Amino acid sequence: RTTPSWKEQFGRVLIEAMAAGVVVVGSDSGEIPHVIGDAGCIFPEGDVAALHRHLAALQQTPARRAELAAAGRARVQAAFTMQSIAARTVEVYRQLCA
Repeated sequence: RTTPSWKEQFGRVLIEAMAAGVVVVGSDSGEIPHVIGDAGCIFPEGDVAALHRHLAALQQTPARRAELAAAGRARVQAAFTMQSIAARTVEVYRQLCA
């Protein structure tokens, strides 16, 4: 939960869940929406009704759950593996040294 001195910085559990094929639902606090991207559901922090709508919709639509699970796994492979992070880091250094 966001406080005057804290916003969620990364949310590693989101990456772990997506890698395991679990659909993620997170608030719009801090970096959570950037981690989830289009591979899950995002609701306004503190909006219990919006959270409920997302969960109910996921419960009622197995095809959407499967789609988001696949998108989550793909997002982790594309953006959050050691190899993909290393490749992006190398690219930053190449640009700095050019």
